[in-house]
Amino acid sequence: MKVVVNWGGGKETCLAYQKAVAQNHEVAYLLSFVYKKPYIYHNFPVMEAQAKAMGVPQLKVKIKNDKDVLSALTRLKKEKGIEGIVTGDIVDAGCIQMHQAYYQEMCQRIGLSLIMPIENPTKNTYDVLKEEVDVGIKAVMTCINLDYIGEEWSGRVLDGDSIKNLKTLADKHGVDVAGEDGKSYHTMVTDAPFFKSRIEITKSKNKVMKEVSMSGKATWLLMDIKKVALRPKK
Repeated sequence: MKVVVNWGGGKETCLAYQKAVAQNHEVAYLLSFVYKKPYIYHNFPVMEAQAKAMGVPQLKVKIKNDKDVLSALTRLKKEKGIEGIVTGDIVDAGCIQMHQAYYQEMCQRIGLSLIMPIENPTKNTYDVLKEEVDVGIKAVMTCINLDYIGEEWSGRVLDGDSIKNLKTLADKHGVDVAGEDGKSYHTMVTDAPFFKSRIEITKSKNKVMKEVSMSGKATWLLMDIKKVALRPKK
């Protein structure tokens, strides 16, 4: 099936891509919606480098509302022959019910398939986190909620040791260890088995961002990445 991946550049997005390819889907584009500035959760310079490292074109679509999302997906089906959209939501975790209902309704209206390949059979997102590390996805903590996670985590790579420490923090504060609830942290991936080059962050600066949303107030420490470079694999 010819698909697009709803692309944010984080660890679940990358795992979903890897699984979709393993399921023999043809990933035609990485689809990134642009809806606010600054987009604190994910970083566009990194996403652009990821697309180059993967050899898959990225489509950046500015949106203001649901109608814009529907219009973009409709155009992709009509003009590019897209048959489905892949998302990095973890089944039975976090905000998936809301996200699934949101995309399912749109897909049904225009005849697209919704593909959520991170199945989470144990219903434990820590197992998904371990899978991401085990398959070689290198995720860097680039946006952390200071209410739950200390500033020393900014820029830290998630590996076998760090995710154990992360689980202790998540259990203490009652948040999802994979960050699937959107409350504690976000990541950007700098290397993966399907990258032809690794990504090096060459210029960044930490800044504190206050956010007020439907889920409450948050104080985010953002690793504001300005420049990146593609480097040969080590």
